[in-house]
Amino acid sequence: MIIETISYICIRCQSANIYKNGHNKSGNAQFRCKDCGRSSVLKPKIKYTEEQKELIINTYLERGSLRGMQRLFGVAPQTLMGWIKKSKQQEIE
Repeated sequence: MIIETISYICIRCQSANIYKNGHNKSGNAQFRCKDCGRSSVLKPKIKYTEEQKELIINTYLERGSLRGMQRLFGVAPQTLMGWIKKSKQQEIE
């Protein structure tokens, strides 16, 4: 039997002195640092840069399929549709 030990560190101060502190609204575990007091999720959401978003939207607008974009870029279809709707709203304004 293999037991894996995972040690987490604080995002702000790099201290290993952290403890579990409940869950956030999405259900992800939150941790609090005993040294600096920062509370954070150790596996935060993926953040895309504006250049990446623009590339993905332009690829979709060039007749790319929604599922193709999902496979190619690893973006959820709901995320992609949100970006497309926002870009269309900006074009209208």
